[in-house]
Amino acid sequence: MKLTRTIALMEQYEKCPKCGSSYVANGEGKLIVEDTTFHRSCKCGWEITVEEDEQ
Repeated sequence: MKLTRTIALMEQYEKCPKCGSSYVANGEGKLIVEDTTFHRSCKCGWEITVEEDEQ
């Protein structure tokens, strides 16, 4: 995933839209960025995965 797209997604999902938490460490949530996947989850159970074709 391109750096500019990753930064845009991080800004968009900085805070959980369900509970407002911005923590992603110590069991509070996860932020995983791979080649074509962005995954953000929260301790409240909310999660999103964005998959894109690398171009």
